[in-house]
Amino acid sequence: MLFFLHNIDNRVNLILLPLLLIMLYGTMTIFDFFSNISSIIADNRSVICFSYKESQPLFFDKIQRYVERSLDGSLKKLSLDGSPLDITVQLSTTFLGQTHWFIITNLDSISAGKKKSDFLQFLKNYKGPHRLIIFMSQDDIETDFHSNNIYAIVPGYTHDEAKKIALLYEDAKPELMAYFYRKIYTLKKEYSLDELCLLKEYALLVGNNSTEFIDEWMEKLIESDVSLFYVSQLFYEKNSAEFFIKWDKVRGLYSDQFWTAFFSEQLFKGYFYIQHKGMVPPEQKVLTFGLSFSFLKHDWKMFSQEELQKAHQKIYEIDLSLKRSGSIYQLDTFFMSFFNGDFA
Repeated sequence: MLFFLHNIDNRVNLILLPLLLIMLYGTMTIFDFFSNISSIIADNRSVICFSYKESQPLFFDKIQRYVERSLDGSLKKLSLDGSPLDITVQLSTTFLGQTHWFIITNLDSISAGKKKSDFLQFLKNYKGPHRLIIFMSQDDIETDFHSNNIYAIVPGYTHDEAKKIALLYEDAKPELMAYFYRKIYTLKKEYSLDELCLLKEYALLVGNNSTEFIDEWMEKLIESDVSLFYVSQLFYEKNSAEFFIKWDKVRGLYSDQFWTAFFSEQLFKGYFYIQHKGMVPPEQKVLTFGLSFSFLKHDWKMFSQEELQKAHQKIYEIDLSLKRSGSIYQLDTFFMSFFNGDFA
């Protein structure tokens, strides 16, 4: 491999080298696509494929516009609402040897069967005369589909990964988008590409008011996987001031039954953790999932098993009351008793 690379003709444009390495070493990601788009457009590959586990239509639309700008507008969208055979004929013919770029985004609209399998086989073996950009479910990609034509889209992206996706920062002040994405990742560890695209539109809309928007509305728009950990942390820290501020924001996001189940589970897992004095056997680690990191590290020492057992009994009584049309605000009284040490 090193010998081969060493002997590449020195006239080869160095821009092509990253693309060549990617092709040699296997599966590519959308980061590879954005970092090498000039080379991808310049080379002669007939098919560029984006594979996905879950469809991301907002992101597909943005990729289409992104590539269209790179091609100076010469990108035609093909719809499969009609006969795939008509599309096959169109893609197999050319006028006076002209090559066009086409994009296909709705392969899923073809019902499973011979028509779909035949069309997928056509795409897999496509060699021109035109150039195609297609979006294809992972279920439709066969093992012999050329791997150097495929850019994989995964269900979730971290903050560091989102920073590498160029089109998320287009048409906006880079500093605004950097701030906005940094803030939303305090609520959730990963976002799908469609979520990021949608949230970008909110960022463009609210502009300089993004801080207020994030604080007041973000948790109503997305399901946060961080906020529940934070609720757990404040609960076990007995930080009543911060807890009730957070509680006021998140209580309406879930049903009453969810909250009684959530705190019941928190107390049960906390009781279990204290029972083992923080030394839980590896095979039982699953019983600690959902507890805050601060509780697992040191806050558990603030409690006794008896205190958590009494608190758990009270939650059980509140749950029974709610099932008999009781008020969710019984939980507020419970929290005050817990913070005041009434169960200790």
